[in-house]
Amino acid sequence: AGGDAELCRRDLLGGWLKMGLAERLRYLAEVADLEPAARQHALTLLCMAARGSPARALTICRTPRLLPLVASMLRCGDADAASLALALSLVQLLASSGRESAAFLLEAEVLSSCHARFLSATRATAAHDAVSDLADARRLPPGA
Repeated sequence: AGGDAELCRRDLLGGWLKMGLAERLRYLAEVADLEPAARQHALTLLCMAARGSPARALTICRTPRLLPLVASMLRCGDADAASLALALSLVQLLASSGRESAAFLLEAEVLSSCHARFLSATRATAAHDAVSDLADARRLPPGA
């Protein structure tokens, strides 16, 4: 415990990760029905940790069931837009942190979930644009 306290004094997020922060956040996301703000706070902490160093990013990647949970969040799309954006940011931070972290993302099929999320968002945007264009066309005066 003395080592953890010293680590927290030098590197708060690194100390928290060593004490199981990622596992605890994953557990809450799996078991508790988190409010969107709480989910966003958890993802923000993970993003901050991943941004800090490649070693922290790798610790996050090695957290049991965390990457499949992120993949599921991206695949299902039932989370709020801010949480989905944070999940995508987390994936980007992890993927850019090093080869080993990127390998974990591939193994957990997180990148294919990102691709599915992107295609879904692109289709939704295209459908919205088509409806907007149709509505605009109906508002034009005859002969315009």
